[in-house]
Amino acid sequence: MIAHIVGASREGPRGGEGLTAAERAKHQNLILLCPDHHAIIDAQHRTYSVQVLRQMKADHEARVGRLRAADEPGDTPPLERETLYSSLMPLTHLPALIFSAETRFTDAQYEQAKEKVQYPRDRQVVVPFLLRDGRLFTFFDIRRKWHPFKDLVHGAVTETRAQQWWAEAEGSRRYVTLLNRAMHKTCGRRGIRFDPAHYRYYFVPTEKGTTRDLDYRLQTGQASKRHVVWQPITKATGEPKKHWVHLAARLSFVQSASKQWCLAIRPERHLSKDGEEPLDFDLIGRRVTKMKAKMYNDKYLGELYLWISVLSESRPRITIKLGGQSVIVEAKLVPFVVEWPGVREDAPDKRVAPVEDDLFSLADLEDAITGGEDEFDVEEDDFDDEVAE
Repeated sequence: MIAHIVGASREGPRGGEGLTAAERAKHQNLILLCPDHHAIIDAQHRTYSVQVLRQMKADHEARVGRLRAADEPGDTPPLERETLYSSLMPLTHLPALIFSAETRFTDAQYEQAKEKVQYPRDRQVVVPFLLRDGRLFTFFDIRRKWHPFKDLVHGAVTETRAQQWWAEAEGSRRYVTLLNRAMHKTCGRRGIRFDPAHYRYYFVPTEKGTTRDLDYRLQTGQASKRHVVWQPITKATGEPKKHWVHLAARLSFVQSASKQWCLAIRPERHLSKDGEEPLDFDLIGRRVTKMKAKMYNDKYLGELYLWISVLSESRPRITIKLGGQSVIVEAKLVPFVVEWPGVREDAPDKRVAPVEDDLFSLADLEDAITGGEDEFDVEEDDFDDEVAE
């Protein structure tokens, strides 16, 4: 909408200036405004005086002039070569087989079935399972003489290749469910809980009502520490607020190609009343949105690497042993190299120093890939009846 800086008539807003009728109609006295701001400016003519509006118009014209000049041939800024990081971590090893057998437990009896599982004494081995259509499915090789599900299954064992499941929507969903349950167990051992209502993982306090600090490794390789569970303070009064903040993230297994999978990380926030009980739903949205709005590129990258450091325990990779098979995730983000004009005066520290392998991490990798020594000669004493946390 075209508006007059000096009013079109002497009786109009800002109309007292000594301009002729012809001068009032010239483009030098006109400014483009949306209808809403046209009404605001005319209603507050002392705040938006003739001098203020003329300066606003001059500033805008100068800014447009600079943009047009940058688009002129020959004035294209030089391109910068820069490495950008995704929020995806590549998986190098996945379970190739799914084992199944008949069971008397139904889908709805999953919790009761968990109580019958004999969990390995090796705390590094997790045993996710799924109940569907009268059968139990798992990555653990239940052809062995001793296995965690001996009180749950009966009859012949069937093995299915993972790629057969990946080719079908239902099979892919079941495969991801097994991967997610393996991740639930892995995170639980690191003091990280799963929130099924929002599909996210969040840190829990080591003791109720106390702040939890975490030592971790920055993406640059330096050691650091930060709060992962805390009760924020009101700056004006110094009083604690009526909620607790937990660092959280959504962890998703994503099939990026026919034979390629990634683990996606999306940093989030979880809010609670006292460090345990979730905050009422209607009190969460505005607070979380405000927190996430301050998470710019370098902070976002730093938070991604916090999760990588915790999940990998500051090792070169995240390893989840499944009893003869493993999930192995490289502790790094998939990078992309781009050439673009860049953002002037925006040069955050994007150095990333990957964790180097040593003899111990290489031994762990070998053990995870091969399934360990004598895995098929497991004795009954290697299992117990402890229910998974």
